[in-house]
Amino acid sequence: MGRLVPLVAELSVLGDTVMADIYGKGAKGRATRLHALITRDFGKCMNCGTTNALQCAHIISRKYSHTRTDLDNAFCLCASCHMTFTDNPVEFGKFTIEQIGEENYYALYRKRERMDKIDWEEEANRLREIAKEKGLV
Repeated sequence: MGRLVPLVAELSVLGDTVMADIYGKGAKGRATRLHALITRDFGKCMNCGTTNALQCAHIISRKYSHTRTDLDNAFCLCASCHMTFTDNPVEFGKFTIEQIGEENYYALYRKRERMDKIDWEEEANRLREIAKEKGLV
């Protein structure tokens, strides 16, 4: 029980580090950061239209490597809409189908099941080129 206080103190000290690593490390982290940057470049929430607190909201979870940085696998949402959809997955499903259609959704769904290895360095370079073309980096 006495160890809980130091752990909480350590977490608060490490807060900036934990947030800095939210995308991951190495080439995979760079690819994920670039994917989020490109997605947020849409410039407004695709649900409500606000330009405040924009986030990259994945359709298929980031835990699946083959769709993690697929530019068709994310929406630009404000923090409020992102949280609302996270808490209401049925509504997010409806929104997704309205935005991309069932065929594209199921294509992403199938893509997530691929088992071959991702070359994260190559993926980071691909996304960096897209970001450069858009003037984001």
